[in-house]
Amino acid sequence: MGNIQIMDERLATLIAAGEVVENPASVVKELLENALDAQATKIELTLKEGGRTLIQVKDNGCGMDEEDIHLATRRHATSKLKTMHDLYHIHSLGFRGEALASIAQVAKLTLESSTTDDVGIKLVYDEGKLTHEGPSEARQGTTIRVQNLFYHTPARLKYLKTTNVEYASVVNYVHKLALAHPTVAFTLWHDDKKVFQTTGDGDSQKILYAMYGASVVKDALEFHAKNQYYLVQGSLIKPSHSRSIRQHMHVLVNGRIVTNDKLLMAIKRGYQDVLPPKHFPLVFLSITCDPLLLDVNIHPQKLELKFTEEANLYQLIETSIQARLRQANLILKDPYAPKYTHEDKPRLTLDDDVEDLIEHQVEERLTSYNEPPQTPPTHTAHETQARVRWPELEYIGQAQGTYLIFQGHDGLYLMDQHAAAERVRYERYYEKMQENTQERQPLLVPFHLTLSQPEVIALSEMKESFNALGVEVTFEEGHTLAIHQVPRWFAKGLETTYAEAMVVTLLEGRHLTIGPLIDQLAKDLACKHSVKGNTYLSRVEVDRLLTDLKTLKNPFHCPHGRPTLIHWSTHHLEQMFGRINL
Repeated sequence: MGNIQIMDERLATLIAAGEVVENPASVVKELLENALDAQATKIELTLKEGGRTLIQVKDNGCGMDEEDIHLATRRHATSKLKTMHDLYHIHSLGFRGEALASIAQVAKLTLESSTTDDVGIKLVYDEGKLTHEGPSEARQGTTIRVQNLFYHTPARLKYLKTTNVEYASVVNYVHKLALAHPTVAFTLWHDDKKVFQTTGDGDSQKILYAMYGASVVKDALEFHAKNQYYLVQGSLIKPSHSRSIRQHMHVLVNGRIVTNDKLLMAIKRGYQDVLPPKHFPLVFLSITCDPLLLDVNIHPQKLELKFTEEANLYQLIETSIQARLRQANLILKDPYAPKYTHEDKPRLTLDDDVEDLIEHQVEERLTSYNEPPQTPPTHTAHETQARVRWPELEYIGQAQGTYLIFQGHDGLYLMDQHAAAERVRYERYYEKMQENTQERQPLLVPFHLTLSQPEVIALSEMKESFNALGVEVTFEEGHTLAIHQVPRWFAKGLETTYAEAMVVTLLEGRHLTIGPLIDQLAKDLACKHSVKGNTYLSRVEVDRLLTDLKTLKNPFHCPHGRPTLIHWSTHHLEQMFGRINL
C-alpha cells in the first residue's frame, strides 16, 4: 500500500482554516466583505474581548433562503463565481467560498438569515457540524455570530495577542472599510460600548473626522489622477501629520483593502521631499481599474494582488502626488500647539455644527483647488506656484547663528538657514543633472582616486552613469580612477570635491537606476556644501536666500523632509502669552 492518501474532509478544512482565519480581524474581514457583497447599506459589528469570545455581524443585505444558507458553510460554495471567465472579471470582495466553512471549524458559528421581512432560518454549527436548526427573527438580512474563536484549537488560541492588540487590529480594518464604502453606515460596538459609527451619507470627510479629528480633515488635499489604465483618487494629508508606522496609508483597489509594498513605496516616493526619514504619510488612496488588470487570487485572505501595467500605475501615483503637494501650502504651522481643542477631538457621531464645519472646510479647499496635471508641471509653472504660496516676510534677525526670524501679516516665522540653503542647492543640482546634454569642462590636471579592486570593478560597469552625469573617467593601473572632465556647473574650485562625492554616491547606490542616483547625488552635494548652522548671514545673503526660495518647486522642506520654515500664527502667540483665552 502506498504512503500517499487523500485527506479526510475535516482535516482538509482545518488546514484551509489555518490560511483564512488567523485572528479576530481576519474573521471580521471575511464577514464584513460578505455583508457588502450582499448589498448591505447598514452593518453593525459587535465584539467582546477584542473578538475572542464574540464577533457578531448584522446587516440589512439581500439575505439567504433555506437552500443557500445550508450551502453557505460548505467549502468552495459561492454565489460569486460560476465559470473560469468570472475569475478574471471579479467585482465582488469575496469569491473563494472558504470563509464560513473555515470559521465553522475553529469556533461556534450561528447564522440567521431571511430574504424578506418574514421569519427566516437559523443554523448553529459546532466543530463544523450542524447542531441546531430553527426559525430566525423576522428581518431581511443576515446575522452571523462567531463565539469562542479557536476554543477547539488551544495552540492557535495561545498565540492570539492581547485583547487590546486584537481589538486595535479590528478597529484599523473597520476604519479602512468605512473609508472605502462611505455610502454604507457602519456601527462598531466593543464590550457593550459604541466606539465607532458612520452615517452612510457618502461623505468620506466625515469618516476622516471620526477617525482622526478636524485637524486632519482641514489638512486633507483632494487628489485625482488617471491614465489609460487606472483612476486614482482620494485624500493626501499634509506631511505635518506623518506617522512613524505605515498603517495609516490606506489603499483600496476596486473597493478592496490591499497590502502591496510597491504601491506603498510609490506613495512614499511621491512624498519623499517633504517627509522626515523613517516617517510615513497619512493617505487615503482609492484605485479603480478594469478587473482584467488585476490578479486577486494570490493570497488566501485576498490582501495582496498583482497588477498588469504596474509600472504605469506606480509612475502615475508618484508623479501625481508630487504635483498635488507642490500646489499646497506646506509651511509647518504651530508645531507645539495643542493637537486638539475640545471642539477638535474625534467623535463617534457628527452633530450639525461639526458637519457645517467640515462642509465649510471642504468647500474652501475645493474652491481653491484645480485638478492637478497628469504629468509633472514645467519649471516655470512651479516657479509661479511657489511665488503664489510663499508668504511675504519681513526680516527681523538671526538667532544662534542658525535660525532666521521673520514676521508676516499673519504671525511669526522661523527659518532653518541650513535646511533652506540645502533645498536651494538640491533643486539646482538636480535640474542640472537632469539635462539631456551635460556641458563639460576638462580638468587641466586629471584628478586621481585610489580605490580598492572591488570598487574599481563596480565602477567599471557604470560608465553609462558617469557619462549621463557629465563625467569622463579612465581606469589606470594600481586600482586608480582618473577623472578628466566634469560638468561645467560644478562650483569653481570645488571640481575635485564634487567629483569625489559623485564617485562615492555611485558606489553606495550601485544598484540604483540613473533617476534615483541623480536624486541621491543632488542631496549629498547640497548637504555638504550649503551654509551650516552657527554661521552669520548678512542681510544681502538673507535676501538672496529668500529670492531663491520663491522660485523652488518645494521651498518648504529640505531634501531630507525637514521643514525649512515654521509659522506661529498671531492667534497662537496671543494664546501663549495669555492675551486671549485658550
